[in-house]
Amino acid sequence: MLEDIKTYFSNFDGATNTCRTIALWITIALVAAFVASKLFVVIYAKVSGRLNNAELEKANKLFNMAWIVVALSMAFAFIVTFAACYLIDVAEGEDALVPILFYPLLAFAAAAVGSAVAIFVKPLKIVKIVCAAVCGGAFIAAIVCLIVYYTSGAAVENNWGTDVLSNLGLYLSAAFVVVAVVVFAFFADKSKAPFDTRTVTFAAICVAMSFALSYVRIFKMPMGGSITFASMLPLMLFAFMFGSRKGILVGLIYGILQAVQDPWIIHPAQFVLDYAVAFASIGLTGCIRDLGAVKNMRGQFVLGAVIASAFRFLSHYFSGVFAFGMYGAGYASDYNMPLLANEYFYSLVYQALYIIPELVIVIAVSMILMSSKTFRRQVEIFSSKKSVSSVSSDGVSAEAEDAVGPA
Repeated sequence: MLEDIKTYFSNFDGATNTCRTIALWITIALVAAFVASKLFVVIYAKVSGRLNNAELEKANKLFNMAWIVVALSMAFAFIVTFAACYLIDVAEGEDALVPILFYPLLAFAAAAVGSAVAIFVKPLKIVKIVCAAVCGGAFIAAIVCLIVYYTSGAAVENNWGTDVLSNLGLYLSAAFVVVAVVVFAFFADKSKAPFDTRTVTFAAICVAMSFALSYVRIFKMPMGGSITFASMLPLMLFAFMFGSRKGILVGLIYGILQAVQDPWIIHPAQFVLDYAVAFASIGLTGCIRDLGAVKNMRGQFVLGAVIASAFRFLSHYFSGVFAFGMYGAGYASDYNMPLLANEYFYSLVYQALYIIPELVIVIAVSMILMSSKTFRRQVEIFSSKKSVSSVSSDGVSAEAEDAVGPA
């Protein structure tokens, strides 16, 4: 892992690492260009005095739209490029592809994307029902294939002949976390607003951006998991804007994409814990705002992000204990730390090594974004949480003025 960090900014060993290095520098360059151009617009407007408030607002909207297009183009380019690199690595024998897992999950991802497009084009109730049925069927088929893969013994064989520590522990912990996440989301979010065109559009944008950013890794853990450049932030912002219920559904779809991108699957319940529930938990970022417990937007987001990450940690922790705990003995020997041989302590340390830094990065980046009153207003304007009747003449709700606070 230390070697990965040392060479991260200049790793050109193979197609995937070369693309990842280039993607990292492109991302850094685009972020720098965005900040510089944003400052230029604001400073030019204030110094020259040529733009009044209405004109400045219009310029900001055009500016934001242009950068959204740039961000989406970059996201889809990353997805296509890295998918091609993965298939190249598989063809050259540097990576492994398990057809019974890869193709059903890919079919579910394709069904989810196709459904999003269909709802966007024709937001009719019958279209939504058909799309939900197709996605549900694809998801069930993927789970069935996963069960067949596990019961055939292929999972153990591909896992170097090592079985999981506890089947019962995996099933019970998966059921516990699923129930906890669903109950918490439905308790916090009382909204019954449907997935309209705006929601679907934002969901697609946030999933695409999170998926692209997930490739920009600071380093990757040996048994799954990585620290990325705030890849969870777009998903968290979606949940914050549209509520916990919608957030966990979008997080679930993202989790399936992660399983397609970097599959490390040895058990059906482990798949649920590490992919489906872990990333669905990110949708709980909106819970504090749903409950109305804190008035300040930045405080709402930070507390929600901590709660969401705690549930994600819990999900990965149980998987680490019951599915991968046997590997702790090897690390205990390598690093001369006998405590790592205990699967509970090993999983605690392993998950903390990447989830906590990931959370810190997300909070830091989000605070930079939310330090802008303009950004906070945009979040409120596009959010489904504001009251339509309370929108003022400048397009910002009265609640927004209270929530965003001073610049």
